[in-house]
Amino acid sequence: MMKIAKTVIILAMAPLLLTACGTDAGSQTVLPKPEMATSQPEYPEVKETPVQNVWTDEELEAMALTLAGECYDDKEHDKRLVCEVILNRVSDGRFGDSVLEVVSAPNQFSGYWEQSREITENDYDVATEALEDWYESGCEALSDYLFFVAGDNRENVFRCEY
Repeated sequence: MMKIAKTVIILAMAPLLLTACGTDAGSQTVLPKPEMATSQPEYPEVKETPVQNVWTDEELEAMALTLAGECYDDKEHDKRLVCEVILNRVSDGRFGDSVLEVVSAPNQFSGYWEQSREITENDYDVATEALEDWYESGCEALSDYLFFVAGDNRENVFRCEY
């Protein structure tokens, strides 16, 4: 009899237990709808800052003028080596203390004083790359070349000694 009494009590309490747990078949739980963001979060605007060149416009212009007077436009490797001679001379210290002093020294770079062709974008590109490499190396010589002369087949001949 005790068993039956326990079962009756449990069955009588079942609706109360189910309601308390939110599982009553007659009631339906309504969950609130999540709020949707109506605007995008604001992030700070990232602005690119231009990279500052270490070299001056005067240095770049002097080298481009020299290339237009010393090299054919289609000889990019030749242009690079002329730039190296200029920068190596500045590094050496015996030829001048700056690019302008080196290229404008008497009887040294006639191409600085008289250009044989118009300055091209490639002249500026080659000079910029050489200046960039030179400054990145701590203004150390880029090669052993300190001299060059006009050679055959529109090529300059580069030398370490005069």
